Amino acid sequence: MKVSVILPVYNGDKTLAATLKSIKAQSFQDFELVACIDGTDDGSEKILKEHHAVFPDMVILKNDRNLGLGPTMNKLVAHTKGEYIAVAEQDDYYYPNRLQLQVDLLDSRKEVGLVSGIAEFWNGEKVTCMFPGLLANGKQYPEGDQMFLLNYREQIKVVNSCMMFRKSVHINNGMYFTKHYPSISVDWTYILRFSLISKIHGLHEVLVRLDRRTNRNSVTSDKEKQFAATRELLRSFAYEFPELITKEDYEFAKLTQEYLEVSHKQGVGFVVASLKNIFKHPNDVSFRENLIRRIFKKIKH
Repeated sequence: MKVSVILPVYNGDKTLAATLKSIKAQSFQDFELVACIDGTDDGSEKILKEHHAVFPDMVILKNDRNLGLGPTMNKLVAHTKGEYIAVAEQDDYYYPNRLQLQVDLLDSRKEVGLVSGIAEFWNGEKVTCMFPGLLANGKQYPEGDQMFLLNYREQIKVVNSCMMFRKSVHINNGMYFTKHYPSISVDWTYILRFSLISKIHGLHEVLVRLDRRTNRNSVTSDKEKQFAATRELLRSFAYEFPELITKEDYEFAKLTQEYLEVSHKQGVGFVVASLKNIFKHPNDVSFRENLIRRIFKKIKH
C-alpha cells in the first residue's frame, strides 16, 4: 500500500459523505482509508459503512469516549499500512489531483519528509482567500530553524488538513500528535516539531477547499478556547526551546496573537480593544491600521 489516508471523525455526519466522495474521486487510487470515530454516536459510522463498497480497504476505528484529536491521530497512524500518510478532515473537499501531486513530490524528493499545498477558504458562496499567502504568491518554505521560527512567530503556515508525510520519518524520530493542548493546537505543534527533523515542502497548487461557513460546527469555531490554547503553546515552546526562541521572537508571537484576538472582536469591543493595544504598542501600526480599515468599511456600508 503506497498511501494511507487517515480521517478523524467527530460529529461529522453533515459533511462526511461529501468529503468521502472527494477522496474517492482522487486520480491516485493506491491508498487505504483509515477512519476513527472519536467517541460520538451520530450518523458518522453509518455513513462510513455505507462507503465500504467504494473503499474496500477501509478500516473503521472507534474511541469509546471522546479522547480529542491528538490521541485519535496517534491511533490512526498506528493502524496504517502505507509508506506515506495523508491527513484528511471530515468537512473539506479535496481536489482530484491532491494525492497524486503529493506522491510524485515525495517519490522524487527523498529529502522531503512532509508536503502540503494551498487551501481555499470557502464561505458557502465564494472563495474568500488562499492560504498560506507565502505559497499562493509563488514562494517556498524556509528550512530548519527558520521554518520553525516562521511557524512560531506568525502561527502555522502549513495546511494541516492536506499534509502528507513519510511514515518512516514519523516513526524513526519518535513523532506523535500531542494531547497536551486542546485539539485546535495539535497540528501546529506537530508542524513545529517536524520542521526541526525534516524538510517541509509546499506545492504551489490548490489541493483542498476548507469549509469556512459561519454556521458550521467545528472545534475551531470556539475562538476563546482556541486563543487560550495558542497562548499556552507560545509560552511552553519558548520555555522548551530557549536556544531557538529569543525574547524578541516570543514578544513578536504574542503580538501576532493579540492582533488576531482583537480582530475577532466586533462593535464596541473591537474599538476598545484596538485603542488599548494602540496605547500598549505605540510603535506597532497594525492595530491602528486595522481600526481605521474597519471604520472606513463600516462607513462605506
